[in-house]
Amino acid sequence: MADYRGKLPRKIADIILYIINSLVFFFLDLLDYTMCIFYKYIDEFLEGKSTPCYCQSQNRTTKEFEKRNNGVSGTLFGRKNVFKEMGFIGKTRRMFDDEDSGKTTSSDLGKTRWSDCGCESCLSWMNNGGDLKLHVVVKDPLKGNQDLGNTSTEDVIFLHGFMSSSYIWTETIFPELVSSKYRLFAVDLLGFGSSPKPRECLYTLNDHLEMIEKSVIREFDLKSFHLVAHSMGCIIALALAAKYPNSLKSITLVAPVSSIICSR
Repeated sequence: MADYRGKLPRKIADIILYIINSLVFFFLDLLDYTMCIFYKYIDEFLEGKSTPCYCQSQNRTTKEFEKRNNGVSGTLFGRKNVFKEMGFIGKTRRMFDDEDSGKTTSSDLGKTRWSDCGCESCLSWMNNGGDLKLHVVVKDPLKGNQDLGNTSTEDVIFLHGFMSSSYIWTETIFPELVSSKYRLFAVDLLGFGSSPKPRECLYTLNDHLEMIEKSVIREFDLKSFHLVAHSMGCIIALALAAKYPNSLKSITLVAPVSSIICSR
């Protein structure tokens, strides 16, 4: 773009850029619309009755979206979609979802879907309510440990990264610290491992924080703690550290994501 901006008048260059952007986003809108229909058929073929995609099931404005989901960018959500503005997406929804209300019935809960085995853990994503808590593996110091002496036990929370679970800690770190003075907490983050996977959750940073507070900090009445996190878990660990500065004793980040490294 910089090459021909110097040769063409700025107005013409801006018009060309606008046309290119419009064509790109028109193609993306068309692709989005097409994939919604395509996966609708695939879901119904493999799983029976499917739920509407996010763009079809949410009837709220951008401001309402940002208000209810603090921490989630509403930029792309609020961007006008050509086909949505023309009413095609709404017509498609009415064509496919004559009685679909987006609610989960008791018969749906008992149905084994292609993506899971039908166990309670795999079907937990279909549960939107209830007293959901994270799966937490707790390792207490050995009783009668001579190394402890009069030293009080310290708590350590381990947070895994993307496409991982508490298993990464329980199988590598926990065996090495079996005789230490630390009480260890390995957490399956929301949507990972054996933790709940609620279908209506957007899995924002606040969602992760609230579940860790509910399932670990308040559940075990932690007054102070160390944090150890890997990859994506580093973002959550930093947020916890900022929220509990007086309770944090130390923080260890393993392979933090680049956005953390580059941020000031």
